[in-house]
Amino acid sequence: MPGLTHALRSAGPARPAGSALRARATLLAAVGALAVLATVSGCGGATRHSAAAPGGVPGGVPATATPTPPAAVTAPAVSTQLSADQLPAGAVERWQPLAAPRTQAVTGAIQVNECASITGAVSWQQQAYVSAYRTPAEQDLFRFQDGPAARAAYQNLLTQMASCQDQSRALQAKALGSSDALVTQTAATGQGIAWSRQWTGVEGISAAGPQTDHLYAVQQGSALAVVHFDEWAGVGTAPYSTRADGDLLTSVAHRLG
Repeated sequence: MPGLTHALRSAGPARPAGSALRARATLLAAVGALAVLATVSGCGGATRHSAAAPGGVPGGVPATATPTPPAAVTAPAVSTQLSADQLPAGAVERWQPLAAPRTQAVTGAIQVNECASITGAVSWQQQAYVSAYRTPAEQDLFRFQDGPAARAAYQNLLTQMASCQDQSRALQAKALGSSDALVTQTAATGQGIAWSRQWTGVEGISAAGPQTDHLYAVQQGSALAVVHFDEWAGVGTAPYSTRADGDLLTSVAHRLG
């Protein structure tokens, strides 16, 4: 989220205590204004996609007088998303959603980070979060026409991430004159893979400055779930341990059913 990431980074890394609480209140007010932006951009990134307009009753079509039958009572749908406290480092980061999840029809490519994008999805559900330390996280759920289409998008994501270290270093060399990006695969299951990227970020899709970006992708059936969050150096929290990344991938897969 370019606007959100910039706003969060600009607010500084201090813990939200004392006068910082007032700064955080001001920040969250600004974040509220960015809620619309959060529905059309990826975590730390400038998402590029084409969204279909919401459906509605065509103009000029008269309403009918046919009575509406009582709605059937159904059991609540099981959420396909992790709860905020189930996100990585949830107990430490204390993630808070920026708004309710938004689902929209999409065409074209949706950019995940500087290295990868998702193509071929027919719908996209997005949920953005901000931590107590003003860092961003996001859950994305992409739906496809069928399982093979989702699998193809997942495999394409893996191919793109395989060259993410080289792509990130090339971006750094051009923008900063030096490069230090290190991309590591931190976990893998039969349905998903997790990565971390430790680097000095180039402002644009990511925030500027030293950081570690975490990305999780899980494909099951006609769905592809992507979870990502950023750690910024100097925020006062211990570095996130990736030892639980395999468990997170399993949790996401269970949510997808």
